[in-house]
Amino acid sequence: MTTTRITISIPEQIAAKAQRAVDAGEAESVSGYFSGLAEREPDWAAARVVLDEMIEEAGGLTEEDRRWAREALGIDEGGLPA
Repeated sequence: MTTTRITISIPEQIAAKAQRAVDAGEAESVSGYFSGLAEREPDWAAARVVLDEMIEEAGGLTEEDRRWAREALGIDEGGLPA
């Protein structure tokens, strides 16, 4: 796999956490630590594309469907916890 060098700014406590993982042998490097986190995290953008395709194939969502989903997820219409 090819790599790309990037620069990020993170809070000091997060940088320290990454360094502790390296020091404990849990990651080869700080870059490796963050790469591992990113690899384990689901690709939410790709999941959204698939979900949108499924919704379209099913004929869309009714307002009743949306109400049910908000209630099941415990969120209000703005997407915040109810």
